[in-house]
Amino acid sequence: MKHIERYVLVDKMDAVLLKEPNLLFEVTTLLHNSRSDQSCRQLKQAIHKKFAIDENILDSCFDAIIELSEFVVSGIESETDGALLDFLFGKHSSMRGCFAYYLIHDLCRTTSPDFKRDLAALKEQSKALFFVNFSSLLVSEFATEDFGGVVTNFAELFAFIEKMPVPEDEKFQLCRLYNNFEEYRELLADILQTAGELFMQKYDTVKHYIGWFLAAVNEPLTAGGAKFVETNYSLKLSDSTDTLYVQPSIAMCNTTRYLMSYTSEKITDYLYVGVLFEPLREITDISTVEDKLCRSLRTMGDNRKFEILKLLAEGPKYGQQLAALLDISTATVSHHMSLLLEAGFVEIKRESNRIYYVLNRKKLRNFFEELSEALLG
Repeated sequence: MKHIERYVLVDKMDAVLLKEPNLLFEVTTLLHNSRSDQSCRQLKQAIHKKFAIDENILDSCFDAIIELSEFVVSGIESETDGALLDFLFGKHSSMRGCFAYYLIHDLCRTTSPDFKRDLAALKEQSKALFFVNFSSLLVSEFATEDFGGVVTNFAELFAFIEKMPVPEDEKFQLCRLYNNFEEYRELLADILQTAGELFMQKYDTVKHYIGWFLAAVNEPLTAGGAKFVETNYSLKLSDSTDTLYVQPSIAMCNTTRYLMSYTSEKITDYLYVGVLFEPLREITDISTVEDKLCRSLRTMGDNRKFEILKLLAEGPKYGQQLAALLDISTATVSHHMSLLLEAGFVEIKRESNRIYYVLNRKKLRNFFEELSEALLG
């Protein structure tokens, strides 16, 4: 098949690496993020604040995606009623996404995305197909352990919604979406058509991210299969899945979304992975390690704490011993020890009614190895 690569996962399960984004999913996700305070710009700011990463590095990761997403969102918001956008793309507790995902669920599960074809399919989607996806998504999210059946008609659907643990106004909105399916299907199609056209005007500025993603994922997926997917993305794959399609996404940035099948006899699931998932994890991991190293250096760089470590290198000692040897109070010893314990350089050993402080030699060796790796490579 064109634009895919297959890998055997486990038993009869295949992994298929797709090489093109699904435009319908991309613009839906951009609009959902914009109505849910999860924009790319906000994500960039949050990462900078949390990890103190150099802004130039984050600029190189985010700026082209931010420019594209804000171009699409501003173009849609300038000509579309805000209440409609909130209804279709706003964050709701009933699912990990927005109401628009109910309508496009099957169209996000295609091996060869084609925007014009998929948009036409959305406009022609039957209420029967929508019912299956709509009810199945709600059941998968909210069914209790004692729920033994499936939802087979609209009366059962409304009864299920009524028992869902969500606000009353949201139950009303879910029923409103179902009862007015055809109207919202048409409105959504018009919005996504315009959004897709805007997206493609800027696509050349971001399509290199897809190449980066494929280069990062191709080899480990080949070598690791299901283990790589589950471990790398903290995901538990369905045991009944026949094929898993791994789909690159610009709009997802550094997150993932797992879509399961509800209407096919052959079970094919899709995992959308943000194109920044790998580079941002590497950057934040490095930042986290370096931050810990700096804190540890500050701890060890204090004269008193370094003296305590040297004394403990001779053997375990209790607080009064250290206070006498250093000619300081036991309260001051306790203060220094709390920081050394936090850094992991010292451990506590109890004997009878006395607490001994013991040098954690393994932690110190690891610290020096990490420091050497960070500075000398």
